[in-house]
Amino acid sequence: MPVLLPALLLVACLGEPSLWQPVDLFSQVDVFVGTGGEGFGYGGLSPAATAPSGMVKVGPDTSSNGSNPGFNHSAGYNYPDTHVEGFSHYRLPGIGVGDGGAIRVMIAGGPGLEPSDYRQPFSHEDEHAWPGYYSVKLNDLGQVELTASTRAAHHRYTWEAGVERWLVLDLRYGGSMDCSTSDQVLDLSDDSIAASLVFSGGLTGRGGGLPLWAQLRFSRPWVEAVQAEGVVALRFDGDVELQVGLSPVDADGAANNLASELPDWDFEGTLATTEADWQAAMSTVRVHGGTATEQGIYASALYHALLMPQTWTDADGRYPGFDGEIHSAEGWTYLTDFSLWDTYRTLHPWVILAWPERARDQARSLAAMGEQGGFLPQWPAGNGDSGSMIGANSELVLAESLAKGVDDWPVDESFELAWDLATDPTHVGVRDQLDLYLDYGFVPADLTDGSVSKTMEYAIDDSGLAMWAELLGRSEEASILRDRQGGYAHVFDPETGFVRGRNSDGSWSELILEGWPEDFVEGNPWQYTFLVPHDPEGLAALFDGGREEALAKLDETFELSHAEEDTFLPDPYYWHGNEPDLHFAYMFAALGQPWRTDEEVAWIRGRHYALEPGGLDGNDDGGTMSAWYLFAAMGLYPLNGTDRYVLSSPSFDLVEIDRPGGTLSVLATGQGPYLAGAFLDGQALERAEVSHEQISGDVTLHLVRSPSPMGWGTW
Repeated sequence: MPVLLPALLLVACLGEPSLWQPVDLFSQVDVFVGTGGEGFGYGGLSPAATAPSGMVKVGPDTSSNGSNPGFNHSAGYNYPDTHVEGFSHYRLPGIGVGDGGAIRVMIAGGPGLEPSDYRQPFSHEDEHAWPGYYSVKLNDLGQVELTASTRAAHHRYTWEAGVERWLVLDLRYGGSMDCSTSDQVLDLSDDSIAASLVFSGGLTGRGGGLPLWAQLRFSRPWVEAVQAEGVVALRFDGDVELQVGLSPVDADGAANNLASELPDWDFEGTLATTEADWQAAMSTVRVHGGTATEQGIYASALYHALLMPQTWTDADGRYPGFDGEIHSAEGWTYLTDFSLWDTYRTLHPWVILAWPERARDQARSLAAMGEQGGFLPQWPAGNGDSGSMIGANSELVLAESLAKGVDDWPVDESFELAWDLATDPTHVGVRDQLDLYLDYGFVPADLTDGSVSKTMEYAIDDSGLAMWAELLGRSEEASILRDRQGGYAHVFDPETGFVRGRNSDGSWSELILEGWPEDFVEGNPWQYTFLVPHDPEGLAALFDGGREEALAKLDETFELSHAEEDTFLPDPYYWHGNEPDLHFAYMFAALGQPWRTDEEVAWIRGRHYALEPGGLDGNDDGGTMSAWYLFAAMGLYPLNGTDRYVLSSPSFDLVEIDRPGGTLSVLATGQGPYLAGAFLDGQALERAEVSHEQISGDVTLHLVRSPSPMGWGTW
């Protein structure tokens, strides 16, 4: 029987896919994945209790007996730690920069007001957590249980009867050494507290700090209070529950968020509602088959893809805009904390594909930031743009959203803003050294640092913006941008086969292949040469030997990587733990060697993902690393700056994604690690590539696997 059977015949042989039993992904989530790891392999995640896209992420901030290095505590928690510092309510998971940890609460045996007084040792054997819930037993102090709605947290503290305990509310400290607070205010009444502060973290502090308000109420009155500036210890003579409403708008917003989302003292009810929210968000994606480990990694990745960006709209629709004014989002949710240099590559394409209604809110939020702040943001954190990293990444997210059918946002107005920022160097915006880029066609190495990285990111930006212009019928602008999208060619040296710094007189700067040379941002020539997802064939044509030499260089990159042992340092060749490389394995298929894509994607899945605290190869960066796995396991991967996906051999027998226009079903048959063919609704595909339009609606993409390469997709 031929390998490439028609899809209908294979379905007839295997049974109707709708009758297959999907994996219960919610129960498979391990919220501790990515909470550990060493050095640059630290995942930066937290087991905090939260709702999907929740403003409140209430969970433990930890240390090793008071030592709290910022890098390994970017979300406040590090799995190898031995002590709990307290339980805070706001954090930015997986970003690799210390930020968050505001409004700390801790159970204590006495009224001490310093962290050294209330810090407690803990054991992972006494920890339990799943989506929406976290608990830990702290030696003889008692049990701590946490759950959360979108904008409020519910704590439950229980201990031995007849023993008094204290709760310490500390506004002075953030979750890592990179964070600080100011303007702390505590207003105590009989059984409630109104609190406010200005929080400054590694990103939120760049705009002058983040004002936060909290309303706290207790299930029973305290019997004694010991207070100092920014901190209070409260004594209780029996078990107590605490509810905390959070707001970035004002004190009334915090009180209303609390009253709206936690109207009564029903811990189990709050937990059940949040669990239902997680199950509903995750249930639109179903998987069948795979190993238990693959299922657990996938479920955990799906969970992590729903953590950021975060809700920044109060229950009444108000939110703080980038212009310093309070605005109202009617019929949609305003979000912030977009790790765009990272998330544009995988997270946003995943959200557009799997959760287009969430993609709409994300696009509307970015558009609102542009309108209110004067430019489309680079890395919005809290109430402003942190300016972190490089590139006009909002443009890519918005362009791909429009190209893939998410169009319910200010499309024309945002394009005008993006076009001005891409062509007028007098504008303050996200294209650093735009004047140099326009004058030379690239960013010269002798005039600024990071020149190669900026040039290559701007080329991808131009491709996305050109696609946006074409969709609007702006042919003149599209033509200009299409010419500019090849700017990466100016920094490619065919003699060495690497991208490298180029000076303003056309000469090359020194080629340094190790570490992070000054011509690059978080990387080196090995890790940037193939950063051309929008034009693989154009890149290949620049090599002296054309496509064959390009493929040989790509082979060399991965072969050297295979020989490297994992350390706490950045990988010197292919570095999966950082973003510029993420699509590299898919460049093989884009250049006509799909079997090599299958080999390297399988290697990455096996080496760089695991169902354990150190199970990510680096910071999750707002869901970026997790979303890579979601795509790789289903056999699709997006090429940024385009509406195209590369195909590969999947982990699962069937992945189904419910979308407004119907269900996308990715059906895999046959055994083996190689992709031997593909059918789209029964029609054979010649290449390992599809467009977003092709997989929209009620569609079945049938992928045929084989134990050995079959030569399919070669060109």
